[in-house]
Amino acid sequence: MEHLIDPHLLDRRVTIHLVGVGGNGAQMAACLARLDIAMRALGHPHGLHVSAFDADRVSEANVGRQLYSAADIGRHKAIVTVHRLNQFYGLDWNAHPQRYEAHQQESHTGRSADLLISCVDSRAARRVLHGLAFDSHAHYRYWLDLGNTESTAQVVLGQPSTHAVSQRETCGPRLPCVTELFPELLDESVPEDDQPSCSVRMSLASQGLFVNDVAVRFAVQLLYELFSRGRLSAHGVVVNLATKRSGPIEVDPGTWARFGYHEPAAEAEEWRQGDEASQEVAMA
Repeated sequence: MEHLIDPHLLDRRVTIHLVGVGGNGAQMAACLARLDIAMRALGHPHGLHVSAFDADRVSEANVGRQLYSAADIGRHKAIVTVHRLNQFYGLDWNAHPQRYEAHQQESHTGRSADLLISCVDSRAARRVLHGLAFDSHAHYRYWLDLGNTESTAQVVLGQPSTHAVSQRETCGPRLPCVTELFPELLDESVPEDDQPSCSVRMSLASQGLFVNDVAVRFAVQLLYELFSRGRLSAHGVVVNLATKRSGPIEVDPGTWARFGYHEPAAEAEEWRQGDEASQEVAMA
């Protein structure tokens, strides 16, 4: 089973809201710049436009493990990252040194982006983003989430149900989001483990040196396949660096059921009818 790209993303500039510009986010921003170049080279008419959101400033503990130098200490991560990419690649991307939910509350244009990418490090932050993504007034076509512990990571590309494109149009079922496959992320009773580190040594004790690199490469590979091939057979991956194992999250209701997620009956029926219609067209 495959998911076909939302066709609206093929004929105009793709808007991306990148939330978090730390261990995963700074690398994700750099990879998105490379993806923008690749998309244009492959014929996409307008490429990507990224807006990065992060209220944090660069600390000493960030130097070395994240893409920041000693000269960046004290500066806003979002501004440092976006300014460098704009200068290096000639882009016009935007930096917002504030929390994403605060910006959305202040925005007069509504909660709208083709792709929401979350590179946050706490359950609380994901709960906020889940609320925004599934808000009936929101307009997110996709939500790509990257998360990791010291040696494990998960990457999930999903479609918030409130504005998922029609199943007949995509020829595939709605992709469940990270909070649907991993509902424990929404559990407020689970204690947070995102305590700030005051040194590089302490930072490395809580997260391995290269777990962010692995998560980001899998995430951007999903986007590269989606925009270059127009389809995905897997929309996520789980990784364990300690055991050197990784496994795809396939576009398959059976796979989702093993995570404990079951398609709502209405969505499953809509997909079945759309699949039958596609087969009839192919046979005609």
